[in-house]
Amino acid sequence: MSSNVVSNEFLTGLEKSLGYIRGFAASQVIYSFLQEGIFSLLEDGLDINAIAQKKGFAPNLLRTVFEYLAVEGILEKSTSENGQVNFQISNYGKNISTYYQGWFNLLIGGYSPIFANIPNIMSQGTNYISRNGKWVGVGACQISQNDVFPLANKMMEEIKPNVKTIVDYGCGSALGLCEFCNQNPNIKAIGVEPDEGAYQAGLNLVAAKNLQERITLVNSAALDHEINEVPDFILFWFVLQEIYGQNGEAALIEFIKNIGVNFPDSYLHVIEVDYAIDNEEVMKSPLGLGFYNPYFLLHPFTDQKLVSDQKWTEIFTKSGFEIIKKEAVDPKVDPTGLVIGYVLKYAESGV
Repeated sequence: MSSNVVSNEFLTGLEKSLGYIRGFAASQVIYSFLQEGIFSLLEDGLDINAIAQKKGFAPNLLRTVFEYLAVEGILEKSTSENGQVNFQISNYGKNISTYYQGWFNLLIGGYSPIFANIPNIMSQGTNYISRNGKWVGVGACQISQNDVFPLANKMMEEIKPNVKTIVDYGCGSALGLCEFCNQNPNIKAIGVEPDEGAYQAGLNLVAAKNLQERITLVNSAALDHEINEVPDFILFWFVLQEIYGQNGEAALIEFIKNIGVNFPDSYLHVIEVDYAIDNEEVMKSPLGLGFYNPYFLLHPFTDQKLVSDQKWTEIFTKSGFEIIKKEAVDPKVDPTGLVIGYVLKYAESGV
């Protein structure tokens, strides 16, 4: 092999390897600045000295980070006539806070302990270290504003207009329930959230939006919570995967079936991810590489079980439910088609 070929192969591999390092560094910096509210301060027009003073940061170190973010296109750097260097947030930087921070909160804030400890978890077991449930719940709800919430609104409206009562298992930060209540003044809801941090975040959000009279939150695991009133819809968004992983298929089927027996007039609205790891076209797409591949990786390490759309259909049938509506999220938001919504109705059959 000629030295020229070796050189080309080396550079190609190096560029790919450094891409991983770039993403690691950028994701950590962006997440930390979201947590500190730096992007919001820039949007408010504060300059570097005012931000350093407000946050108690060393100005020279803050400038170093700003220089880094300017190269990444998150900030814009300019020099005034008197030679003073200024930084403003770019349009993309503004969009990180507005549209994209959910992915950082979920994967960096919520699951970075898992990614950093994969060898230890493989040798010591999944109890070795936990995800950060607060940021998993907050991030998942923020992401869902783009895909799941619009899909759920559409599907529920088509099945049963003028919904009055909702029970949401695994409600996270309760952002979805708040949005439902804001859009429909007749809805009352109960949110069930097992993680203490996400539950507290939900209480804070509900209080901030003055929805305490319409939204009740319960800090409980799904299997431990009993529904007292007949709801129009019972929501399971990315929750059945966790019950499946931690309790097994038989327990999951029994749980779903019992809901059908006890609440035959209620609809179940389920959102799950089609585990399409062998679909190379999807997995090699930007969303596949950037989100679904790490998403698929981390779930077994947190005792969650992802399965195919075909397998979910089988489980619903065994539980005695019929799929009366099925739809993927808007392809303009997620063209992979992997996030699927199901509306289920108890059919008094199954196993």
